[in-house]
Amino acid sequence: MLRMNVLFASVTLMAVVSAHAATQKPAPAVPQEVAAEAPAGSTLLAFASSGSQPNATAAAVFQGAATKNDARYRTLIVFAKRDGRFTPEFSSDKILGCSKCTQFHDDPFWPDGINVKPSRITINQGDGGETPSVTSIRLVRRGDAWTVESATREVVRGGRGDAKTEDIALPASRLAKDLDAGWVVPVFYNTIVVNNTTGRFIFRHRTPTPDGVWDEVRGRCNKQECSILVQQKDGCISLVQDASAKSFGAGTPDEGNERAASAKAMAACQAAGGQQCKVVRTDCARGI
Repeated sequence: MLRMNVLFASVTLMAVVSAHAATQKPAPAVPQEVAAEAPAGSTLLAFASSGSQPNATAAAVFQGAATKNDARYRTLIVFAKRDGRFTPEFSSDKILGCSKCTQFHDDPFWPDGINVKPSRITINQGDGGETPSVTSIRLVRRGDAWTVESATREVVRGGRGDAKTEDIALPASRLAKDLDAGWVVPVFYNTIVVNNTTGRFIFRHRTPTPDGVWDEVRGRCNKQECSILVQQKDGCISLVQDASAKSFGAGTPDEGNERAASAKAMAACQAAGGQQCKVVRTDCARGI
């Protein structure tokens, strides 16, 4: 899918460690005092500043290790140049999206989506839709505190069609450190439902809850006549039937490896003594 790439000429940007950085030139080293602020177990993902002059503003993004669902979460730390050193002013782990926190389970963060000017930071994050959903956050330093000037999200479901603009709820304090941008890893289920008598089957994708599939197949199947053969989140699901039209299914987590799911379903059929086992259908999906 296409990825939004927003360029900001006024930013001094140094991308450090990123899945997107493979094609970029090696970045210069960031100030030692910035690197020293890395949360435990994290690495520096990006650094941007308004310059090196006194009272300059800088922003560093640190990325943690992968969680059990393979998502990586980010911490934003904002600095000001004081007495020749960048000094941290606030940090937040709720402003930046994680590596799978979009409807496509792709990464919304792009290093050049951070625009840093003196006492002002703009952050744009977008998914990989044909028309991207974009989250825009504007932070402004007022006096000694960083505040939220605005926070909005333009949502394009499925990456196509018109955008719907949503305001992100601002904290009562209006302080940037208290902003929760509402990033989560959206959950979608992919399911094979099979009629226990006829062997007819239904593939359903992107259902938000496990039981939601029954609403989607209402009128064609119910819990008395049918059963769920396979249900999982991202990945591939495969249906195999033997000569008597008995169904066997399997799922695998890698949406890029259709053959693995088919092979697993075939093995289930053969292990059960099925004759003339044949792959009927295999679907793969990631996110919405």
